[in-house]
Amino acid sequence: MRYKGKIIQEWDGEVIGEVLITKSKISFLGDIDQNTAKVVGPDLDIKGMCISNKILIFSEGRGSTVGSNVLFGLSKKGLAPKLLATCRVEPITVSGAIFGNIPMISGLEEQIFTSLKSGDAVKAYIQGKEAYLEKEE
Repeated sequence: MRYKGKIIQEWDGEVIGEVLITKSKISFLGDIDQNTAKVVGPDLDIKGMCISNKILIFSEGRGSTVGSNVLFGLSKKGLAPKLLATCRVEPITVSGAIFGNIPMISGLEEQIFTSLKSGDAVKAYIQGKEAYLEKEE
């Protein structure tokens, strides 16, 4: 299955990695430990997992504007996700991706939550003015 999204933060080549996926909204300030990149939000179904080096797929960001600084800090520590992928765009996550130079796409269909699961291997690439995310077989 291939999903099309809007390019938020460009990258070169392909981004290939392991999926960490949740339907939940994520607040990078409070839900993510900024020293370890582990999910600590008590209500998240991915609590205890690490977002570092993952293709992080979630519905949208939420919460404090400081969340963008958390993403930037994770990037500087080498703990950022390989790619941020959301269904709905939101300015806190966008600014964190841009400042941290973290590849990001948005506008994914909600169907992604039923066809992908954490641990799946996916690749993301840019073709023309669109970004695509597809499961590796």
